[in-house]
Amino acid sequence: LKKGETTGLLFKHIIFRSAALITMGLFHMNMEMFNHEHPLIIKPVFVILCTSAFFMIWNDYSDIIKQNKLLYNFLRFSGILILFFMVFLFSGKDYNGSQIGFKTHWWGILGLIGWVYLITSCAYLFIQNSIIGNLIAFFMCILLNIISSSGFAYNIFSWQGDQWIPGNGGLQALTFGGIIVSLLLNKFQRKSNIKKCYTLLFGIGVITFLVGLYLKSFFPISKIKGTPSWIFISLSSAILIFVIIYWIVDEKGKFSWFKYIGIAGTSTLTCYLIPYYYYNMISFSNWTIPIAFTSGIAGLIKSALFAFLIIGFTWIFSKIKLRIRI
Repeated sequence: LKKGETTGLLFKHIIFRSAALITMGLFHMNMEMFNHEHPLIIKPVFVILCTSAFFMIWNDYSDIIKQNKLLYNFLRFSGILILFFMVFLFSGKDYNGSQIGFKTHWWGILGLIGWVYLITSCAYLFIQNSIIGNLIAFFMCILLNIISSSGFAYNIFSWQGDQWIPGNGGLQALTFGGIIVSLLLNKFQRKSNIKKCYTLLFGIGVITFLVGLYLKSFFPISKIKGTPSWIFISLSSAILIFVIIYWIVDEKGKFSWFKYIGIAGTSTLTCYLIPYYYYNMISFSNWTIPIAFTSGIAGLIKSALFAFLIIGFTWIFSKIKLRIRI
């Protein structure tokens, strides 16, 4: 918007970005339903090929490759062809044990992010920097989430499913909450007003936490169901942790504290996809982690080491110009 790009161009960008996330989410969701008994292709190979196709299509290629139009288009088109063939080679099993093909059961994590991004970004194109407008959108989404979590269908037409908006309003509300926090930071970003901003955001964090606790009496705290109580408590923790990190980095200038994990923030989607390589390559061997290291304090240490390992791989990927950008 600041660059003066037209609404049509921005809308096109939103559509393609959302489509990329939804596509990756659908493949990840179907990976969960993989049929190990009668596969046309074994799961590790399927996952590695799909993940490689994601990089081929959406990699942030170097200028050298981009200038070679033939090579650039060949790599991206090859990635699309791989995904196309993977859909036909896929063999899954539903929750009742019946054999199924590639289909939608839910949208996967990236798919949900894609739908939420599509809805909130399109809304923001019209609302833009109006805090009141974004607040109205936030409360509309919360109302939708309460209706959904209460077991009521919110389909308008008969051909729509009972829960036809992915995220059921709750995930959209979380996103509008983030937009509102950003707008408040922009409004109070001057040094003289920053303490007011901290006080306001801290107050919002506490209030949303108390609202979440109150709603717990009516709705269980459930991430899977995306209940209103979980939405408000998650929003509260996100705001309070963000205030602390913002103060450390932007106010105190302690950028160096995060330099070793910074790549996870600048190449987030790449960092998210690398474990799909790791786990499926490991599956070709008989190597397993001893049970003693999968729970308790040892499990936490193992998880931390694994996180740093994946961040390290992300850094290596970035050095060889492998970085997803949509």
